[in-house]
Amino acid sequence: MAAATPPNPPPPDENAGPALTIINSLLIAFILITTCLRIVVRFSARALGLDDYMIAVVAVLCVVRVAIQVVQVNQFGNGRHHWYIPEYDYINNNMLGWYSMVLLFVTTCFLKISICLLLLRIKNNRTLKIFIYIIMAGLVITNFGCVVILLAQCKPISVYWTGTGGACWDTRVRIYSIYFTIAYSLLTDFICSLLPLVVVWNVCIPWRTKASVCGLMGLGLVATGFGVARATSLGLVTTDLSWAYCIAAIWSNLELFLGVIAANLALSHSYYAYLFGKGGVARSSRSRRAGYHPRSGYAYQSSLSHGGVEPPSTVITSRGRRPSISKSESSDIPLEPGIHKKTAFTVMEEYPDDSPSEN
Repeated sequence: MAAATPPNPPPPDENAGPALTIINSLLIAFILITTCLRIVVRFSARALGLDDYMIAVVAVLCVVRVAIQVVQVNQFGNGRHHWYIPEYDYINNNMLGWYSMVLLFVTTCFLKISICLLLLRIKNNRTLKIFIYIIMAGLVITNFGCVVILLAQCKPISVYWTGTGGACWDTRVRIYSIYFTIAYSLLTDFICSLLPLVVVWNVCIPWRTKASVCGLMGLGLVATGFGVARATSLGLVTTDLSWAYCIAAIWSNLELFLGVIAANLALSHSYYAYLFGKGGVARSSRSRRAGYHPRSGYAYQSSLSHGGVEPPSTVITSRGRRPSISKSESSDIPLEPGIHKKTAFTVMEEYPDDSPSEN
């Protein structure tokens, strides 16, 4: 690769690598803690779903991306300007940066799909299902479209980081495709952050619970803001990738990692019930009244706080059998008011004194 002519005057010898390393270290720790807790809680409740498997894959890919970036910073001068690092290091840094970009698009796609699948577990009606499947199809097309462009842009692929031995498409093809993907990603961030609020707002739960859900979803909107910053940091100039793509990586990781953390913390009520409920998995009647469902692995607001009625999962019928658990019960969001009223009528009819005894 022929050395690019430095600007006149040259930029200062600054280094954004340490900032990238610090951000990665802090956020990857939160990702591992929240993801492991999510898997343990769901596994203990026998409620692991496709959204959980997907988020586990996302966490692994995030770790791989961070590992690549650690090598870039510590070994090849990532975060410094091109003209202050050896050409050999610059080439290897760009090679690792290419792999890191591929991981970014794949991981972002899997993260958003995991969030969409979680939304379907919260509320699964036909209209919402069609809408979310359309969103997921768009995520696959936009993100893997960028991966295809990265794979096909240069022949051979190594020309991307060596600059010799072949030819590449115009840089604008790659950059504009990334812009389009970011725009769609921002749109899905906004939609996936607001949909849970729409569901929760129509449910009879305390304002404090609604506020906590709003706060967690707001964290997703913060990640959206970092996505905007990532878009503005990209440019068509490719002569100083060791600096420009390190800045873009900071914004990308803030967007991606905060998105993972927000997706995991959306189930925080389940974690609290699991950690502090009686008997660990909260199998007692008291724990169920507190709002933890041991079979589904989800937490919900007990209807005991709204009229002294046992939640549907603890209703005992006159035959001594528990009713089947519907999809609506497998949710961190309580059942809709209409279902609560129907269940309350059944319980009060069989147990007027509100003190059922399990057989």
